[in-house]
Amino acid sequence: MKHKQYTDREDALAKGLIKKNGCFYKQTLLEIWHNKGWLELKNSRYGADDRLRFGLKFMLDYHLANRFKLHSGFIFNDKIDSSVKNESMESLDAQNRYRRAVRSVPPEFWPVVRRVCLEEKEPIVPPQLSERQKTYFYFLCRIDLCRGLDRIIETYTKS
Repeated sequence: MKHKQYTDREDALAKGLIKKNGCFYKQTLLEIWHNKGWLELKNSRYGADDRLRFGLKFMLDYHLANRFKLHSGFIFNDKIDSSVKNESMESLDAQNRYRRAVRSVPPEFWPVVRRVCLEEKEPIVPPQLSERQKTYFYFLCRIDLCRGLDRIIETYTKS
């Protein structure tokens, strides 16, 4: 008979589960990186809190922009009137902000910004790297993420 393994406090914190305002809350990967101090960048105009705030705003715009692209697999009527757009102004504004923000991030920073902010996945470390090289790889990912988020901040604060 297999015994279930329960999550202890350290495992829950490592997975980003915290208690906030009396409720359990699953942090985003960006919030986890912020708590580790990985959104700090020396000699930058912006701080880690700015990167977190605008990174979360960028993520929200992404989800709002894609909300109307979700469809169910079952259609009641085979005739669909596609001429009527039912997107709200909020969704259209989010799409515009999201597109501007994506265009502002240079191509060399975009893969890590997309992976951490939108896909909420850790960067993939090549398996052949030594521990020292893996540490350096994560350091470079953090720098690229911060520099990409700085561009997003500039885009959001311009308008």
